[in-house]
This record gives sequence, structure tokens and C-alpha cells, in this order.
Amino acid sequence: MVDEARNLPFDHYSFEPLDDGITFGEARSEGTALANTCLVDLDNVTLAFDTSVTLRSAREIQAAAVAFTGRPVSLSVNSHWHLDHMLGNQLFSDHPIHATRRTLEILLEKRNENEREISRPKLLEDIRELERRRQSATTDMARAHLEIVLRINRAIFEEADELRYTPPTVGFESELPLPGNLGASLFTFGSGHTESDAVLFLRKSRVLCAGDLVVADNNLSLGSGDPEHWLTVLDQIEELRPERIVTGHGHLGTLETLNAVRDYLQTVLRFASEDATPEMPLRFGPWREATQFAADLTFVRSWLAGRRP
Repeated sequence: MVDEARNLPFDHYSFEPLDDGITFGEARSEGTALANTCLVDLDNVTLAFDTSVTLRSAREIQAAAVAFTGRPVSLSVNSHWHLDHMLGNQLFSDHPIHATRRTLEILLEKRNENEREISRPKLLEDIRELERRRQSATTDMARAHLEIVLRINRAIFEEADELRYTPPTVGFESELPLPGNLGASLFTFGSGHTESDAVLFLRKSRVLCAGDLVVADNNLSLGSGDPEHWLTVLDQIEELRPERIVTGHGHLGTLETLNAVRDYLQTVLRFASEDATPEMPLRFGPWREATQFAADLTFVRSWLAGRRP
């Protein structure tokens, strides 16, 4: 089944089996998925970790679940509240959708705001602004990133009449053991990328699904969480001793990828405490969304100022 599934024509993800029952879905740059996903066969339950941002890419997760596990998804997880990881929930609403309790609360609190974000008038406004920014972009990297975001927004715009905002339905506090023989558990270590992030750890295979707590070759987005505690969260993830990390964006990661995220956070925190406005270090230059560095630095300076007595 797995060999046949590898050859299916997936447009939005590149699916790759990592171990028995574990399939990594890396978002294709030319598709409309944006964030990665992971499918896990928990004996009689198929789990999807993050449900994507468009209905067309969420349908591909459904098709891949059947192809790789022989059954449809019957349990889903949202790693955090950002729409690129949960907007596909609508297609998985016939079964439990798990998230941390705080993530569930945030998505309920933001219902009106988020429903406006995915409305046709707001999407059209955003598309026009992105087109303007793309036209004035000064680097190929910035232009390429705006092209991807434009493609996603146009896809959501096309689906807007069908799309229904669907928050998760089940919240957990600190750890939630899951069924099956993979030693699967959901964990949250508190605030990091957002106020509350969930990870999935599969002890038997030492695979960890990290959401946006760990991304590969992507500048991080720090504006929704706690950059200092994020470092503590990375330490706690490392204590689990994962060997492979399903990143929120980019290629499959390892502890080396986690250390690169740690380096980025430490660098931004150090620069933010200085008066000078430094250049972005060259080692982060090849990362996607390089323009995010300046925004992260601005946010962390404001965040640090707000914490000072």
C-alpha cells in the first residue's frame, strides 16, 4: 500500500513514510498547503497533525490518510491557533479535533476576527495589498515569498463561500496519551511560538511533530508568543530525545534543526537588548521569509520593554 501511495499525484504535499505508521507531509512550495502535516496510524485510529490552510490541501490529507493507512482520519490535532495549521478543520469535523485547552480558547475568542479574515471582502483587500507589495519587492527572495502568500490567499478566496471556520473540539492541559503501540502522546510546554503550542511525540520511533516551534530554513515568526520561554520549550523538547522532527514549515528536521531555531531566538533576543540596529546575520540569509527578521527584532524590543519594571 505504501509503495503504491508514494506514486499518487499529490499536488500540495510531498508525502514520505518515516517509519511504520508514520508519514510526513511536507508542503510543496508550488501548492496551497503552506504548513506541513503528519499522518500517524494508531492501530484503529488515523491521526492528522495539523489540517492545512485550504480545503483543497486538506482534502489531500484525507486522501493520503486512506492511501498510507488504509482508513480515513479519525482524530486530528491543531499544533497552535494560526490559520495555516487549522483552517482545514472543517473537513475533519466529524471526529475529535484536539488542541491545548488555551489554543481552543483562543480560537473561540478570535472567532469573529478570524471569520472576518477569511471573508471575501477582506481576502480581496489582502490580495490587492499583496500584489502591491510584490510589485515593489526589491529582492527575488521577497518576491518569491509574496508569490506563495498570494497563491494561498487566492485559493482561500476561491473557497470562501464553502469555507466554515471550525475551532478544535477537545482541549488538553499538559499531556494526553494516545492509543496504539507507538507510545504516542500530545504534550504542551507552555508559551513559545504562540501562547500555547502542542507537540506530538512518538516514543517508539523517536519522531516528534513540533508545529512551528521548530521550522527548517525559515525565519521564525515571533509576534504571537514568548521568545524567552520558547528557549525553555526547546530544552524540554530536546529532553525527549527525538531523532527526527516534523517541522511546521520546511524539510524534515533533527536536533540540528532545533539548535538552529535556538540560535535564531538567542540572536534576536541579544540584538533586541542592544541600542544599535544590526544587520541580519549572514547565516540566516538563505532562510525563507528573510524579511521576517526585522519584524521579529521590532516585536522583541517592544515585548522586552513591556516586561521591564
